[in-house]
Amino acid sequence: MYFRQFPQITYTLDQDARRFLITDFFRRVKADAINIASSTAYDDYDIRQGETPDILADKLYNDSALYWVILIANEIIDPRWDWPLDDAVLRNFIIEKYGLANIYATHHHVNSAGYIVHSSTTPNTAVTNYDYEQTLNDAKRRISIIKPVYISNFIDNFENVIRNGN
Repeated sequence: MYFRQFPQITYTLDQDARRFLITDFFRRVKADAINIASSTAYDDYDIRQGETPDILADKLYNDSALYWVILIANEIIDPRWDWPLDDAVLRNFIIEKYGLANIYATHHHVNSAGYIVHSSTTPNTAVTNYDYEQTLNDAKRRISIIKPVYISNFIDNFENVIRNGN
């Protein structure tokens, strides 16, 4: 459904100048360009373990194909890395990034106010690589969702922006 709205363009792929009609997938639409009436059209939502954009769209809008609405509303370009990882995937990511022996090694130190400080500053608390990555991942859990009553308006506005370009 998402790319069906995008216009077609002519593209040349090789030196023979053969032309192909392709979807103009380079177009990008920001949520504010779609102009949903006000902030009252949105609710805050905390993504739960195992929820993906399509699962959430099915849960909220009874249509998993509307996953793209959630992504656009939150300016998520890469759902693989901009969406929170499940615990097992996050652990594997941390092991791959830091090595098994270093997942609980110190990443940095913070003072009592939570500011990063040099390790010699006292008092301070060590933050492990695992805790650091877990905090980054948890920060991705809070998103904005468009209330179901505004979905058709959002889709109509999106289609208009895609067709007419802003």
